[in-house]
Amino acid sequence: MKTTHANSARSWLSSTRGVALLLSALTMPGLASSAPQSGPPDDSASVSLANVNWGAGFGKAVTVQANPGDIAIVPDPEDASRRALKVKIERHENFANVVNGTPRAEVLLREPATFNQRSDYLVSWSTYIPRDFAFDNKQLVIISQIHQSLKAGGPTVALTLLGPNYYISTRGGTQVQKTSAGAKICCAVSDKGRWVRWALRYVPDDSGKRSLTQLWKDGKSVFRSENTPNAYPGDQDAYMKIGLYKSAWAKEPSDVDALTMLYGPVSIRKR
Repeated sequence: MKTTHANSARSWLSSTRGVALLLSALTMPGLASSAPQSGPPDDSASVSLANVNWGAGFGKAVTVQANPGDIAIVPDPEDASRRALKVKIERHENFANVVNGTPRAEVLLREPATFNQRSDYLVSWSTYIPRDFAFDNKQLVIISQIHQSLKAGGPTVALTLLGPNYYISTRGGTQVQKTSAGAKICCAVSDKGRWVRWALRYVPDDSGKRSLTQLWKDGKSVFRSENTPNAYPGDQDAYMKIGLYKSAWAKEPSDVDALTMLYGPVSIRKR
């Protein structure tokens, strides 16, 4: 990843500008259409690009960006016979040897699981918020994202936590410094101690003419945006990341000194 990616992301993800930009997307008309209640589409005829269940370790498809010990494969808290990805970050850590020196513990999935514009993808993954998780009302944290490959700026698609709620945002086209669509998703505080299953249908298009971004939470559609730019100009190699990214932690006010989340299997399919 180029250094400019995280340097630029730092500005929009700060606890002041980042929150303001994210929330501004929620008040702009026409960004997120009414979400149908049907579940994710059938993917039986699709082609698998990545399928990681952590039982066999990280595998060749996964790249780790974290301090030693911040990411580990552990027993699933609901079924010890399965494995999950445990991700943690602490505010006092020295992140100098992590990408761009910013607080993060993430894994990314790249080739061949990259997102080409105007192709149709279905991404499935799950998150587990521990029962003792403390929510930060002052500063957001990214928990999953699709990151652009070529240019600096905030993530193309970002799922975040701010206070007791989730937020999703997209950006693309010629105005990538601003979010192009977004929504608040209630209520993360109710999800402590259980697996939440996410599915994202993603048709990237920097023009917005054929774009679609739709997110399901536990089988219920919670966000849908179409005909809105959702890819950086000319980008044909955006990629999926899961884990924790809290870029302004060392500089801005925060309610928390440590964060831990778990992640289940990740699947990326091309329809």
